[in-house]
Amino acid sequence: MLSFQNIMGGKNPLDDPEDDENPDGGKKPEPTQIVSWQDALVILVIIAAIVGGYQYYQYTKRESEEIFARCALLYDGGDLVAARDCYESTWDLSYAPADKDSLRVVRLGEIEDIKVAQEFVLETVQAALSAGDSAKAIEEAQKMTSPLLLSEEDAGLWKEISGSLAVLRSETSESPSDSLSR
Repeated sequence: MLSFQNIMGGKNPLDDPEDDENPDGGKKPEPTQIVSWQDALVILVIIAAIVGGYQYYQYTKRESEEIFARCALLYDGGDLVAARDCYESTWDLSYAPADKDSLRVVRLGEIEDIKVAQEFVLETVQAALSAGDSAKAIEEAQKMTSPLLLSEEDAGLWKEISGSLAVLRSETSESPSDSLSR
């Protein structure tokens, strides 16, 4: 049989026996190999990639759950500064389930709201002290919640102001009869 493959392969089709026969005249043995070693190697690499990917997914899922649980404990324990830092670190995680992501956003929002309220109290107290209204400053200072979420600069300013307000409170808490008896 004349074929393009035989000519390109360097074989003379006239010298070839039938395709199904050996040069001895017997039938050619059927190949029994189903998959070559190269195919088996490729299949093993694919299976290893799938198993490895699944193991990595399970590992990152477990790590994320542990970190979110740690953040929740900090938040529920009232350590808002550490909870804020912990929740901020979770943005870099490769796995964050939707429910934990929502909880992270809500809690970071609540912490930010507390910080903004504290900044407002600080500004109000500063304005009252600038106006010379110490009674209003003391009244507004009592609205400051704990823990302080202010920046380092504002926290230092607050400590300074609260120290001066403590002196003012002690002076105003003395009754008029105490001041006359001196």
